[in-house]
Amino acid sequence: MGRTAATMAMLGVLLAVLLPPPPALAATESEGYLALPDGTRLRYTVLLPDGDGPFPTVLQYSGYNNGNNPYDGTFGKAVDQALERGIAVIGVNLRGSGCSEGTYTPFGNEWAEDGVHVLDWIADQPWSDGNVAMAGVSYPAIVALVTAVEQPEHLRAVIANVPVIDLYPDVAYPGGIFNQTFASAWTLLQKYGTFFGLQEIAEGDLDCLQSIPTQNDPTDITGVQAASNPYKDSFDRYTDFLQPEDLARIQAPTLVYTAWQDEQLGSRAMHAYEHLDPAHRWIVASNGDHIGFAGSAWHREFMVDFLDHFLRGGTPDDFDAPMVQLARDVRREDAGFDEMTTFDTYPVPTATVRLYAQPDQSLALDAPTEAAELSFGAPLPAPSVFVGIDANVGFNPEVYSETYKLPVVPGGSVALTTPALAEDVEVYGPGSVDLWLSSTNTDADLQVTLTEVRPDGQETYVQRGWLRASHRHLDETASTPSRPVPTHLEADVAPLPDEPTLVRVEMWPVHHVFRAGSAVRLSIESPVGFTGFRQLQFDPTPAQHTIHIGPDMPTSYVLGHLPDPVVDSDLPACDSLRNQPCRTASGTVPAGSLTLPGAPSGEGGGGTGPTPAPDPAPTTPDTPDGGRPLPAPGGGAALLALGLVTAATTTARRR
Repeated sequence: MGRTAATMAMLGVLLAVLLPPPPALAATESEGYLALPDGTRLRYTVLLPDGDGPFPTVLQYSGYNNGNNPYDGTFGKAVDQALERGIAVIGVNLRGSGCSEGTYTPFGNEWAEDGVHVLDWIADQPWSDGNVAMAGVSYPAIVALVTAVEQPEHLRAVIANVPVIDLYPDVAYPGGIFNQTFASAWTLLQKYGTFFGLQEIAEGDLDCLQSIPTQNDPTDITGVQAASNPYKDSFDRYTDFLQPEDLARIQAPTLVYTAWQDEQLGSRAMHAYEHLDPAHRWIVASNGDHIGFAGSAWHREFMVDFLDHFLRGGTPDDFDAPMVQLARDVRREDAGFDEMTTFDTYPVPTATVRLYAQPDQSLALDAPTEAAELSFGAPLPAPSVFVGIDANVGFNPEVYSETYKLPVVPGGSVALTTPALAEDVEVYGPGSVDLWLSSTNTDADLQVTLTEVRPDGQETYVQRGWLRASHRHLDETASTPSRPVPTHLEADVAPLPDEPTLVRVEMWPVHHVFRAGSAVRLSIESPVGFTGFRQLQFDPTPAQHTIHIGPDMPTSYVLGHLPDPVVDSDLPACDSLRNQPCRTASGTVPAGSLTLPGAPSGEGGGGTGPTPAPDPAPTTPDTPDGGRPLPAPGGGAALLALGLVTAATTTARRR
């Protein structure tokens, strides 16, 4: 593809993302500006269902384009279902975004303060019955949670799909390594509501014209701020914004959703959900990408049931749903799934197992009796898991990644593999990859990758984790055998010594059934290459990293699993799972078989077993047939392409 054609294709892809189809359901629409106590006016658009009202209302509130179009960044594409149930839907833009007045502050505390006033304003409108919920995917999900922490008077329910809660480790610096591509791309994405404000101006909204000049603070750009503050204690925003323990203050019934392979914000929000009040907390999780399952037929219906119940006076005691629902093997084509594991308590009780690295690169239950050294070079690329791009639907992470299928670079990874599993193993939760490490350099950027080596010779991506070795110092009070918690404080950062040193790398939370006959593989490598939108900071320093194995240096992998899984579905076809690409396996599987022992750890109820999933309602597939996805743009390419959107807003309207 030529450079001009490639640029036009990129622009087309971005417009496909930023300009979704118009709403399918007619509704009474009105728009305007609401005033905050300090006089700042925020742009809103409200959709009212058929009938006389007043209506319960669900609010989408963020810095995207909600104020012009309540369908923007929707809570799983469920706006139409809400209107059909007699629930009004309103979109409001944060101050300094879209057409709203004021200056935009990324992750500012005023998001919550303003949010409380917005809820009060909605409750006071003649079309509102005073009962308001907040809902959203990603950005509006974050704003919903930070507002709910303030315990607003009129807030009856919260739906937060795929939020980020702990900014530093979850998205800005996974494992202490700067997430350079996502931070730089989101610098413009966070402001893309302004692009559509230009269209409003072209159509005569002079209020929007007056708002835009004051919106941007050139000294407060997300990518620049993050790159300039590499430690958790070097930037107040990392600690002053929403923190996991803040969720304990939320009083409204709360439904949260996490995608294990979320290519944008990841799965570590699952740790924060432990702080939500179990009396009114519901958790859904699945394999997949940032948006897909949140917009599935099953999840849309569940969300609207949740809203309908609590907006109309229902109580937590009479909302009939398991506390935890884990959808398994969510498919690429339609976000359907075969089975669901449910629990009546959270955290989910698991058995914890330690698998020890052996000199022959196998993983076994017994500690090794002999010593060995296994080395890999840096910087050599590990197999990437790109966000796909499809010319018909835009950013499309559920499209399998062709780059993942490239051969593993010789010498660029250490792969540790179990024998074939004698029984199905249902892995759940975080993991700890405990490495005895030495290096020719004083630091090492580490990536650990979990895969399933299938009986058919294919290898399915499951999960990853990261650590910059100089950030290895742990918060011992928070760390557990299966979850290391680095402090990431500047004073705790230390170079690697000239001797083998224990470093513990967190494998991010995941849920996955390894079928009998498959093997568990753990690869240790450098993070050279994408994982979705994550292109972590590249360290060009040549180095040889050595993993030490032996009775005195027991390199190992600690994982949690659910004992006695009941799995009625067959091994999914290769590349059929959402955001879990599949490739031809490299290397060999050790001889013999492995059975994992263990009983659930912790207290509380146990699993109720898998529940057959209902047949999903017909949906339009997220991935059209035909066409080969291209790798997603990152860094400068993304910024250049996003800039082109400005011109395009004069020819296409958001609604």
